[in-house]
Amino acid sequence: MLAVVVKNAGGPEVLEFAERAVPELTSYEVLIRVKAVGVNRADILQRKGLYPPPKGSSPDVLGLEYAGVVEKVGANVTLFKVGDRVFGLSGGGTYQEYLSMHERLVAPVPENLSFAEAAAIPEAFITAYDALNLQGGLTCGKTVLISAVGSGVGLAALQLAESAGAHTIGTSRTADKLEAARAFGLKEGILVSDGHFADKVNDLAGGADLVIELVGGAYVEEDLKCIKSKGRIILVGMLNGNKAALNLGLLLSKRAQMIGTTLRARPLEEKIAVTQAFISEVIPRFKKGQLKANVDKVFPVKEVADAHRMMESDSNFGKVVISFE
Repeated sequence: MLAVVVKNAGGPEVLEFAERAVPELTSYEVLIRVKAVGVNRADILQRKGLYPPPKGSSPDVLGLEYAGVVEKVGANVTLFKVGDRVFGLSGGGTYQEYLSMHERLVAPVPENLSFAEAAAIPEAFITAYDALNLQGGLTCGKTVLISAVGSGVGLAALQLAESAGAHTIGTSRTADKLEAARAFGLKEGILVSDGHFADKVNDLAGGADLVIELVGGAYVEEDLKCIKSKGRIILVGMLNGNKAALNLGLLLSKRAQMIGTTLRARPLEEKIAVTQAFISEVIPRFKKGQLKANVDKVFPVKEVADAHRMMESDSNFGKVVISFE
């Protein structure tokens, strides 16, 4: 089978094509013919040698999410059959034509979604749902601040928060992305040019009950200035760096919680739990048209380097997808 591999860390030009054996199945796994994969920041970092894959994942094949068709099932599989359209998250190795996955980590693709749209959903929406609902305890009427609201996870968090009846505030360094996010329900947009936004959040809504922090770095300092009493800051990404000078006095006086979260390195049972919650709570909203996959551009697999260049340029609004069809 065809696979996109990284033999040496570097820029998009280090991405190569190689032939690999089709994965063997265990009794509870399904073999998936990959049709499309989403591109994520983790792929860029891993390609650069800055984000090693977790133990047990492919060391040189990138990719965290996929959409495709079941081609074979293990002896004890009961949830899927050959021919089913499926999608989901993987610890790594989705940039290849075939993928083996535990059946409880696999979700059925709604009929109203294409493979490209389906491939744009898992990482963004499972991450956002976990951060908002399972970690953040989101309830109707709360004010949610979302950094990098025009990113894949940002747009997913925006839609999920809006559908839950929250008041949303989003930040971005690009005015066009803030304007585009309004079509997905954004109530208030803040253009961040100097790294400061806390005062504006306080002026607009008296602070935030919940922060979905996708940028990290100095943004966390601003989060503490505008989080409400007993609020929660959920740290999901660190695009702006992994260090911040925190005012611990604010954290104490506000009795706020700061929670770091990642999906990739979780144990199998935790991944299964969040996947099953996604299947029961989020997929029905896609079927009803209440949530939308936002695909910026689809690249054929032979143009995978260009897909990475687009992702690194930060010019995309929503997801970049690679097609294996």
